[in-house]
Amino acid sequence: FLGRIVFMSSVIAYFTLGNGIYSMTKAAIEKFCDALRLEMKKFGVQVCIIQPGNYARSTQIQPPVSAEEIWNELSEEEKAVYNKEYVQERANFFNSILSEGSPNSSEVVDAMVDALVSPAPKARYMVAKLKEKALVFVCTLFPTVVMDSVLSHALSK
Repeated sequence: FLGRIVFMSSVIAYFTLGNGIYSMTKAAIEKFCDALRLEMKKFGVQVCIIQPGNYARSTQIQPPVSAEEIWNELSEEEKAVYNKEYVQERANFFNSILSEGSPNSSEVVDAMVDALVSPAPKARYMVAKLKEKALVFVCTLFPTVVMDSVLSHALSK
């Protein structure tokens, strides 16, 4: 093979938990890579995707959010739609997810190195906790109506 391109995606490409824009961009990267991998194969270029799970604790990609800060940034129109309790629930939910992130980002780095130097790299490297891998599997297997129900329940906690 003559070359390699490695992209960073996320398991969030398969589902969204209130982070629609982030999820959408990761899903777009996945499909772009699928098309590019097939197109570049004839030129001897391999295309790989790294799909990390939650590594927020090790990367500090998103600091914890204060409900008060979020509330103070909302316009009066937004405040009329959302109440303070809702903002507090969402902040607690996202802060909980952030705190559950893996503290060991070397697993992601190892996958990136393998994608770059392996004589036979994988098309996808899913580097995630078992719970996250199971959720991805379920999302790809079950009908949308089932997943909407499951994710809606998770979001309502």
